[in-house]
Amino acid sequence: MTDKECILKLMYLAFLDIRAASTSQDIHTCFVLSDVFHNVPLQINRVDKGESHYADILAWIQKRCEERKCTSWLDNAKAHIAKLP
Repeated sequence: MTDKECILKLMYLAFLDIRAASTSQDIHTCFVLSDVFHNVPLQINRVDKGESHYADILAWIQKRCEERKCTSWLDNAKAHIAKLP
């Protein structure tokens, strides 16, 4: 799987988890995941312009998850996306 595919699949899972958390009114999860991922589309745009690399985005996501204390979510998501088509 390419770094780009990994990022897109992580975003997919983050959006699913935000949706699920919103139905249960889990505001904290909604906030943390949206806070981690809301800049990713703009970062992808920077890669498309040749100003960055997908590996940089993955490192940034890792750092943000560490700061937000949601590395367990990221670890679970990475394990899950390994099984996605």
